[in-house]
Amino acid sequence: MMTTRCFLYLTCATINWCFATYGLGQCYADLNGNQIIDNDDLLILLSDYGSSCELAAWDDPIISEIHYNPSVQQGSDSNFEFVELMNPHPFAIELSGWALADGIDATFPLGTFIESNGFLLTANDTSTYRQILGPFVKLIPWHGNSNLHNSGETIRLIRPDGTQADVVAYSDTDGWTDEADGGGGSLEWKGSGWNNALPESWVGSNALGGSPASDNSTWFD
Repeated sequence: MMTTRCFLYLTCATINWCFATYGLGQCYADLNGNQIIDNDDLLILLSDYGSSCELAAWDDPIISEIHYNPSVQQGSDSNFEFVELMNPHPFAIELSGWALADGIDATFPLGTFIESNGFLLTANDTSTYRQILGPFVKLIPWHGNSNLHNSGETIRLIRPDGTQADVVAYSDTDGWTDEADGGGGSLEWKGSGWNNALPESWVGSNALGGSPASDNSTWFD
């Protein structure tokens, strides 16, 4: 259904129509869906300038940390398992309707955003991490009996249209570090320039329990 209603600050002033997305009026040039045509929309275009549509990764976050086998020193697996997402882009991105699938099941509600270079934490027990991290960290709970296997698991990040944005199939063998397998550390992505689908792109954290919802501890080495 077409609509001409938008939220106007300086928005929609340079275009003469809007269209409905997820039931909200969204301007044609409002690429990140925040109801404002701003610098973030320009940066989205610049980040993929010259790429084909098949290669443009618009606003995909990265699976950046996995805590699949907490140590007994930290506590039970069910209380401390988590999967972290990072936004590596120079603009905020919206994750409304996105999901984590396969190894765990989590759906991101309407209004879920990650700021530039920010983090979102998904956890089996969000109450544990709320107490640890405070009231302002973005936390998404896993559904049902979701849990991470200690010997290996596939974690998929799925866009609202059902396509796959990211996938990590970790293991405690086949080139994957064993530093995160019950020794106290988490699996941390090494950062920009490392393909997070590959075992050599991951390392055990320096900190007990990893670095949930913050820069990975190994980035400072």
